[in-house]
Amino acid sequence: MTYQKISVTELQPGSYVVEVLEQHGDVIVKHAGWVRNPQAIALLKAKGVLTVLTDPARFLASEHTTAVPASAAKVSADSPETELNPVRHLFADEWPRAEKALLQSQQVQQLVLDATRNQQPIDLTLVHEVSAGLSDSVSRNKDVLLCLTRIAEQSDSLLQHSVNCAVYIAAYAKFINLPADRTKTLITAALLHDVGKALKPEQMNQPDAAAIGTSLAALQRNKELAGQVSLWISQHCALLDGSGSPPIKAPQIAKGSQMLAIVNQYEKLTNPANSNQSPLAASRFLLGMTPLQLDTELLQLFIKCIGIYPPGTVVKLTTGKLALVLENNQKKPTQPKVKLFYHSAHQHHITPKIMDLSRQQEEHIEGCVDLKKYGLDVRNYL
Repeated sequence: MTYQKISVTELQPGSYVVEVLEQHGDVIVKHAGWVRNPQAIALLKAKGVLTVLTDPARFLASEHTTAVPASAAKVSADSPETELNPVRHLFADEWPRAEKALLQSQQVQQLVLDATRNQQPIDLTLVHEVSAGLSDSVSRNKDVLLCLTRIAEQSDSLLQHSVNCAVYIAAYAKFINLPADRTKTLITAALLHDVGKALKPEQMNQPDAAAIGTSLAALQRNKELAGQVSLWISQHCALLDGSGSPPIKAPQIAKGSQMLAIVNQYEKLTNPANSNQSPLAASRFLLGMTPLQLDTELLQLFIKCIGIYPPGTVVKLTTGKLALVLENNQKKPTQPKVKLFYHSAHQHHITPKIMDLSRQQEEHIEGCVDLKKYGLDVRNYL
């Protein structure tokens, strides 16, 4: 769906404002984001906003919009700018914090799997701490954590799959602006959805549906996991047409379960330990499952969140140069920010250079590349 230019008088609570097109006055509204309530719209009008560019695909349903006190919508007279969303942190600034959050996630996930194998209760305090850390990182700059996830060393396929799913669901939930508590609960579900495979390794190469019962049985030792987490895990292999497991149909399948199903399948398709499809091929495959098996809108939002070429993907440009995708471009998804490092035709390294493909005309992405074909390791080019 394309962006729409509308007058601020036509703006509705739940609209996602991509850009302010026309305004007058001293206060500049520079960040994209949702307007959740009438007070926020009134604030834009008061600051001289006349017309805006909105993204209808990211409109929030009424149940997600929230009312806030009028005082919360006030802007300090000392501030020359109004922000709709928190300031996006620079890639380099977020990198060490995201790296720490990912390392902690891997360590805690190892403890979770070990506890499951030993038939001991899972320390949910650590799991919740990890969920909060991932949620905070994607709030500051989701592209950093997505990049780290794609280039992580695949030492333990079960551990890495769970952590990758947790990162994807964190970015996804934040992108569609789910409440913080719901986002953290979804991350917890992603971390724990496959623990049954730790208890029964013979299920590792079987469909996820085979391990759901084992996972739920292991989680029953923790009473705190009853409710949404268990529900989402129990349904994460269900498909809208009833062909999945359990064989239930929409609308019986919870939204959180549908989101987890999309993330789970995407991670499996792109994971080097499994089919290792390119992100573009994986997205096309999943789109082929809509609308009968996967929800079209939810899948499109997920793809829009992670990008056509997610951060951490190696791409080949039309000039033959190879580049590592660093950051998505929401307005121009085929033109992300990349880091050039190698020339495939001349087979030699080039001086590393960060380039925003949307700001030049010479370089364009030709497709995704498996760097192993060139005997190179992507982790050497961060």
